[in-house]
Amino acid sequence: MPRFDGACIDFHQKRPAMVFVPEKELIAQVENGELPRFLVAQGVRRVLVDVLWPANANVLRKLIESGVEVWVLTRPSALHGWWKKGNKGTPKGLVEWLERHHPQVLKGFKGDIKNDAFDAVLLRYVKPKFMRPISKEYLTCWVRMVLFRTARRNYQRLINQLEAFGELSEDERWRLKMAEDHLVAEALAFVNTVRTNYPGIDGLFTKLNIADDVIAQAHCAEVFLEALDCRSFADFLKKLGISPATPTISKKEHKRPFIHDGKAKHALVQLTLKVYRLDLRNPKVLWKAGRLARRIWRWKERCLEAAQPGGGNPE
Repeated sequence: MPRFDGACIDFHQKRPAMVFVPEKELIAQVENGELPRFLVAQGVRRVLVDVLWPANANVLRKLIESGVEVWVLTRPSALHGWWKKGNKGTPKGLVEWLERHHPQVLKGFKGDIKNDAFDAVLLRYVKPKFMRPISKEYLTCWVRMVLFRTARRNYQRLINQLEAFGELSEDERWRLKMAEDHLVAEALAFVNTVRTNYPGIDGLFTKLNIADDVIAQAHCAEVFLEALDCRSFADFLKKLGISPATPTISKKEHKRPFIHDGKAKHALVQLTLKVYRLDLRNPKVLWKAGRLARRIWRWKERCLEAAQPGGGNPE
């Protein structure tokens, strides 16, 4: 069984976090704001969290600044899939496996399988391929990306509502212009944040011929950030909802689609339409999206190599 070497934290939006420190056999509920002080006091130097939310991003950044190595699940379902589903058929999931082979791990827990204490404990046994370390630079950019995505979603929702009303009045045009200005401002703030934390990304914008389009630059920065938590290009394509064998979607995959990141795929498709000047109805969109994903992946790899001592320039 894989075992994470460090503390495990099950976060909640409106309740204290559940912290499991296996070395000390300690399970405690801790307010988010008290987590850095609590973990440092317990001598914890490495933590795994179940999810990355805007509400806990600042807490995680403080942990990193205090010298704690922070890891996060790349797929929350990696934990949720271990919950007990029932007693019929072959045992599935981590809980059933532990009940059969290592019941001592579950000793002392009563009641429903799905509770906060179980979530914190089960985090320790998630496979390493479903977790990744995160840096302060990534967290800083991620928060701005969330704000940009929120502005983009609100802008699209407003467009859909106004289109349903038919012809736009002067007041409705004003609202649309204000929402568009807000979207551009969030995109610019996001792109500038990525520029600060990942120098050289303007070279990628130039290569893709989007140096004069801040919305396209924001989409490109989104795809770049989403590539950072992927171990291989095949994993990156799966995350984007594209087959790793060929950048198309087969009939078989339509029946059993990938578990992919819809927001990341949306950013890639929108960027593809801009870079290759295509219409969304063009059948080549996904194929071109796969080619564009490879270009961004290669630049990301050079960027990480350049970040190493003596790595040089990503260009």
